[in-house]
Amino acid sequence: MHKKTGRRYLLNQIADLGRRISTQTVFLHQAIAQTVGLNATDTKCIDLILSHSERTMTAGELSDKTGLTTGAITHILDRLERRRFIKRVRDTQDRRKVLVRVRAESLEPLVPKYEEVGKSYMALAEEYSDDELAVICDYMDRASAISEEEIANVVNRWRGRSASKRYR
Repeated sequence: MHKKTGRRYLLNQIADLGRRISTQTVFLHQAIAQTVGLNATDTKCIDLILSHSERTMTAGELSDKTGLTTGAITHILDRLERRRFIKRVRDTQDRRKVLVRVRAESLEPLVPKYEEVGKSYMALAEEYSDDELAVICDYMDRASAISEEEIANVVNRWRGRSASKRYR
């Protein structure tokens, strides 16, 4: 009989629920994005730009953060620019550098959808004590750092392999 308590059970639950939440999150973002003719990768690139300290990024920075090739990022940015979600601007300090900036007005159709989801998550969070929230925040922050590091590791290994195959 499978015991539904204990450390091993809880660790397995975290792994299983993490996979489930990850999958549901991808499809939730896809469902929201497609209401404005985009896909989840498009809206996540927009989110990365908005969360960057200067609220602008280069295509290379997006490539590094997402693990997508520069060609794929260029395709995404071309699509977002055509749809008027972003604009490309020259860096004032280095005219060779092109920065990507989100057009705030383009987000108007998305904001209510994300706010609705956000309210649901906040209502759930309100059910936890401050101490429980601190543990949840610590776990999520550390899990996010691991994911970011693993993206970089996978991309660096993949790009290294693909570069060596290309020049053989």
